[in-house]
Amino acid sequence: MTFPQLPNQSQARMERPREPTPQELWAGPGGAPRKRSPWLWIGLGVGGAAAFLAVAAGVVLALVVFSPGAGVRRASEQMSADLASGNLSRAYGEFTPALKQHLSETELTSRLTELQIDPTCAADIQRADSLARAGQRPRGTAEGVLVCGSRAFDLSYRWEGDPLMLDGIRIQPR
Repeated sequence: MTFPQLPNQSQARMERPREPTPQELWAGPGGAPRKRSPWLWIGLGVGGAAAFLAVAAGVVLALVVFSPGAGVRRASEQMSADLASGNLSRAYGEFTPALKQHLSETELTSRLTELQIDPTCAADIQRADSLARAGQRPRGTAEGVLVCGSRAFDLSYRWEGDPLMLDGIRIQPR
């Protein structure tokens, strides 16, 4: 049995639509893929690395500058420079009243002269620690070596208060 042919039907066979290729499937409805830009990714990578290094350097700098021992170290280096350069009145002004009672300025001068501490001396502060706890007055200690030409001295400072005042000093030949 055959059906009658309708006037608008043609005798051609109906074909299925063509299957898309894998490239066409990946391209999506917009067409061919856009050209890749490797310089964009290189720039973003370099920028991200630079930002990371800047943040890391900032954290390290903050830890070094604002660490509890940094103030003690700076005060110790300044005290050593004042003692070596002969600026004893400035150095003596940094003493606590308790230390001033035990060590007069003339006695300090005679002891430094006896040890032959002169402007050629340079201090190397090797350890500076802050001993302050919450609710206490700031305190700290510093230890190092004072080198005067071929002579070397063990150096020890004890600091207290805000601002830091020298509460103890020890300079001994090695």
